[in-house]
Amino acid sequence: MNRRQFRQYTAWHNYCNERTYTAPADPWKLLEIDPADVEYYNGACRLNWGLGRVQGGRWDREENCTPIRETTIYSGLNQRFTHGYDWEETALYRRAKEQFENGKRVRGYESIDAYRNVRCTYLDELYRKIEREGYRSNADATHEAADDSAYEDAYAHHLEPLVVIGRSGDIYWTEGFHRFAIASLLDVEAVPVYVLCRHEQWQRIRDEIFTASSRGLPPKQRVHLDHPDVAGLA
Repeated sequence: MNRRQFRQYTAWHNYCNERTYTAPADPWKLLEIDPADVEYYNGACRLNWGLGRVQGGRWDREENCTPIRETTIYSGLNQRFTHGYDWEETALYRRAKEQFENGKRVRGYESIDAYRNVRCTYLDELYRKIEREGYRSNADATHEAADDSAYEDAYAHHLEPLVVIGRSGDIYWTEGFHRFAIASLLDVEAVPVYVLCRHEQWQRIRDEIFTASSRGLPPKQRVHLDHPDVAGLA
């Protein structure tokens, strides 16, 4: 992900949103999300197109969503940190080993030994650190830089986790899996995230809540008042 291009796209989305919608969101505003409230992963929106875009279509439909606690990353970290598995016994490690055996690189590492010695050690340390000190944002701590490799130093890993918001306000995780899984396993109640994309229908709901705030909200919109993405609109 190119940092300059990412920020340019983000600025462009903000420019368009301010001219299209009544209640455009600041693309760099962080939302506080409880991992317990997130059930699905959605990877339909491209990461390198910047933050804050509004997009219609079917990208938030069921066929594009995966139960996040059934993913290999979550399952593997749950095995390691909840059940005490050796790394070699976890689903995450076994998948990495299989990828190496098929001639692929994993997160920039060239061998399973490097993955085990650097990446897995880092995850152990990260878990213990969050358990001991609490969850800290990437602005305050380096949560995703296991070493100096180009992959680990990618711009996406210096951002907070990314989510997308579907047409009815459902929040889906899309980047920052390891942080999500560890925060979820440790019952962290609030993780700062950026919104990569909002569905156009959800943005219309935001507009309606903002517009109706001065004359009272209809019942169909009141159900969204506790949503972290509408705080301060009504």
